[in-house]
Amino acid sequence: MREWIERVLMIPPDLAGESWTLVLRTTPPLWMLVLLSLLLMGIGWASYAGLRGGRPARLALGACRALSLGVVLLLTLGPMIEWPRQRIERDVVHVLLDRSTSLRVRDELDMNGGAITRDDALRMFIQQPVWKEIAKDHDIAWHTFGGSVRDMASAEALEPIDADRTLVASVLAQWLDRSGTRPIGGVVLVTDGRSQDVIDETTRQRLGSMSAPLIAIPLGDERGMQDRAITEIEHPQRAFPRDQVPVSVVIRNPSADPVKVVLRERVSGVVLDERTVEPDASGRSQTTLTGSRQTAGKVDWEVVIVSDRADADASNDRREIQVDFMDRPLRVLFVDGWPRWEYRYLKNLLLRESGLESSVMLLSADRDFAQEGTAPLARLPANTEEFAAFDVVILGDVPGSYLDDARQKALRDMVATRGTGLLWIGGPRSTPGSWKGFLLEDTLPFTEVGDMPRWDEPVTMLPTEMATRVGLLRLGDRDETWPTALSKDGEPWARLEWVQRVERRNLKPTVETWATASGQDSRETLPVVMAMRFGAGTVTYVATDETWRWRHGRGETLPERFWIQIIRHLARQSLRADRNAPAIEVDPVRVAVDQPTRIVVDGVGDATLETVVVEAERSDGSEVIEIRLRPQEMGRYAGSWAPPAEGAWRIRAGRGAGWTATEAMVQVRSEQPEQVDTTPDHALLRGLVGATNGRMLRALDASQLPSLIPSRSITVRQPIQRPLWDRWPLYVLVVTLLATEWMGRRALRLA
Repeated sequence: MREWIERVLMIPPDLAGESWTLVLRTTPPLWMLVLLSLLLMGIGWASYAGLRGGRPARLALGACRALSLGVVLLLTLGPMIEWPRQRIERDVVHVLLDRSTSLRVRDELDMNGGAITRDDALRMFIQQPVWKEIAKDHDIAWHTFGGSVRDMASAEALEPIDADRTLVASVLAQWLDRSGTRPIGGVVLVTDGRSQDVIDETTRQRLGSMSAPLIAIPLGDERGMQDRAITEIEHPQRAFPRDQVPVSVVIRNPSADPVKVVLRERVSGVVLDERTVEPDASGRSQTTLTGSRQTAGKVDWEVVIVSDRADADASNDRREIQVDFMDRPLRVLFVDGWPRWEYRYLKNLLLRESGLESSVMLLSADRDFAQEGTAPLARLPANTEEFAAFDVVILGDVPGSYLDDARQKALRDMVATRGTGLLWIGGPRSTPGSWKGFLLEDTLPFTEVGDMPRWDEPVTMLPTEMATRVGLLRLGDRDETWPTALSKDGEPWARLEWVQRVERRNLKPTVETWATASGQDSRETLPVVMAMRFGAGTVTYVATDETWRWRHGRGETLPERFWIQIIRHLARQSLRADRNAPAIEVDPVRVAVDQPTRIVVDGVGDATLETVVVEAERSDGSEVIEIRLRPQEMGRYAGSWAPPAEGAWRIRAGRGAGWTATEAMVQVRSEQPEQVDTTPDHALLRGLVGATNGRMLRALDASQLPSLIPSRSITVRQPIQRPLWDRWPLYVLVVTLLATEWMGRRALRLA
């Protein structure tokens, strides 16, 4: 019977056999249906009530008329056959995972009570089997965040930590804008709460209006753990064998405890130098370590913070550096006017020093005097090519008129463009007074050059903090930077009898003071060893020639360390892969992220180039950025560049540039507040939980999650309907009823 009805109603084959119901497109109230039914029955009865004929026949004909009118009424209400269909729209559980650097802090505990990082705790949390149980009743949407929200395909696709800041308020606002219209079962926020923005009341209200609980998984020890870190490192890229290479280190140390900083070989672990430093009021420490190598070749060193105390993030307690010790001797030209004591001992010192070639000229000697040094000269260098053979030029008490203009210009250009070191040693006869008005006058560190008076009493020398930073004037043994014997209360032989008085007001603005002099009875201190940058090179002026007196205490040790450290420091400025290549200069060499630094390329042979391209490459090779420099003057190009990320960046000639050049390094630091203070902010999470009637839940209690997430799935009806108004059986029924009524009336001869 069912099959016959479905065929009569022309049910589609794909729906045949399924249960169905008859529905109306327009469904009037029940009372109206009852009223209409009674009305139709009344019309049928009234139509035949006053006519003649038998009562049963008239009732039958009235019923036919009422039924035919009922079928017409049914057609006007839009009869349909409906097959029930429905789908369940599952709710979504959104999981937001913090990927900021504060998650590297090791202040969480695993199941066994061992110390792990916050990131380890986060990964353990999302790998719990409870997520499979949640997935049975809810869809799970995974997101990561730092400064913005990013979608993630699954928990297995979690990327490494890469965000240097957290903006929880901004992240929540972005997520609310993107959450769509699907029902939300709950929000699981996994973070330490460390944020650089503030959650406003609008965001709290939007969270509360979503009618879904926010479940916060707080990471980290709320008591906080401070992070020590090596924030800056500066060191020469190249050096000579036997050089004491200075490695300047800046440490962030929020605690008041001193820490030990060690310079060691990366592979063997051999300690080259170590210092114990205490933080200043700002929580920073600065120290300089020195390392050396006897032979040529590249070395890999590392600077490490060593401490027994736990550190929030151990990954920033170590920095690797590389130094290339060049396979050639250090070449020095020493010119002095007369055979004073300083000349005699310094000349012998240069002859003894291993790895150093010296050419020594004494101007007051007669023609038969054999000039000394390991590479004696018959005359002074006359042009830039001849001066280019030397890394350092030492000018003693030499009259300014002795060097002609061509020689002075050649030496000046070599210092400015090729980094040749220039060391002046003051003297009572000619230096610096006789150089006034000559070309080399501007290489002296004084604003006014003239004869300088001497101290009227013996003085003692003391290095400054600046000398310590560049690793110079370390004459003591082991941890003793400056020997006690050379101090003001030291030995009488340590006092310098002849020292020029250099007034501070007479120094050029860029001059650095490496050592000061002070009298026995006077509290006055004046510069005695000064240095300044001059183009690509460095110029140093020593306002005394009496360091030979220190021989009375320890033989040659103290004066040798004094002069050799200065000479080797000056020589490193001239080191380059190709002495005839252009020089790349960077200033400043230590900057913060997005802070501009100026890059200058000097000595490009083709001065007609519209631009010069250099490259900035991260030390790990992960990123290379092209920088275009504009012409400034003949062969000199310059431009500014703002490093986008922290770390060491190598500045070099661009690929395919057609020229090679020296390389320069830029140390870029990141001063994000999250790295300075890694203390979790669980109070922020409590506020979010309170705004949504949510819950704070430890990562180890993940099994409770299913009971905290309500079901907000929605059942959506999508029935299949087929109209009946155009089906022929209904029209056949109407015609049959009308025909039956008509034939009945004819049979009964009703008017």
